[in-house]
Amino acid sequence: MKKNIILLILLISTTCLSAQTLDFSKLEGRWDTTKTVQFEPAQYQIVYDYKYAKDAKYPDAKRTAVTILRIGTQHNMFIDYGQLTFDSISAAIARGESQATSAGPKLIGALKSIGFQELILLNRETKKEFIQCKAGGLQRYQYEEEAPQLKWELLQGDSTIAGYQCQKAKTRLFGRDYIAWYAPDVELPYGPYKFYGLPGLIFKVQDTQDNFVFTLIGLQKVKGYTPIYMYDKSAVTKSTRKTVRQMYKNYCADPIKALTGDGSITVSADVAATVNAKPYNPIELE
Repeated sequence: MKKNIILLILLISTTCLSAQTLDFSKLEGRWDTTKTVQFEPAQYQIVYDYKYAKDAKYPDAKRTAVTILRIGTQHNMFIDYGQLTFDSISAAIARGESQATSAGPKLIGALKSIGFQELILLNRETKKEFIQCKAGGLQRYQYEEEAPQLKWELLQGDSTIAGYQCQKAKTRLFGRDYIAWYAPDVELPYGPYKFYGLPGLIFKVQDTQDNFVFTLIGLQKVKGYTPIYMYDKSAVTKSTRKTVRQMYKNYCADPIKALTGDGSITVSADVAATVNAKPYNPIELE
């Protein structure tokens, strides 16, 4: 039987949130308009469990985070729940509704839970994507690109995910092959990250090397004001996809050099000696 999309699927507990149910009521309402550009209110909010391998050599040693897809009339926004929480708390502080000292532990907790490092805004009318992210350091960068033209191949096979019958499909995106499961009963042709274009909402998608896995754990029709936004131009540095990717690669190879290169940050020699190179396993290989 076709289910009503307005149904709110109960959210399952996740490791990074200490097995607590997500509380979206605290993420609604007025936001700090000096730090964000708000495009429109979301109509739907979809929650995806995100598992990712920091090191491609150990795909079973995955970390876990929670990511959010917000869908409006013209825009889609994809962001980490921890970043969303951090932004909400920061907005409350900017409005004078909360004190930075008392909110400090919550801010730190939100930052520690972040696993997906990008904010992705899709303009569905122009088919442009705007990406804001950090490249390992403190500065946030922004670049734009054409939304990827995904070529989906519908496959035989089905599965039940979160109570919905899902069909199977495959595609290739930025150097990785992916298998996706989508629900034709939920007539929203979107999904997590930069996936879209299937005849139904994507409930699960993972690369064939099992490094990155997104699984739907919550779906709701939004009632309160839930903004689709990006960070204001004063909070980002314009760049290009190629440059940001190279900066992140450099950061993984030599984190200390990447952080101290411009002279604004200094690290003592004894501390620098304890910092090793990080595994480089980006979700986009090309």
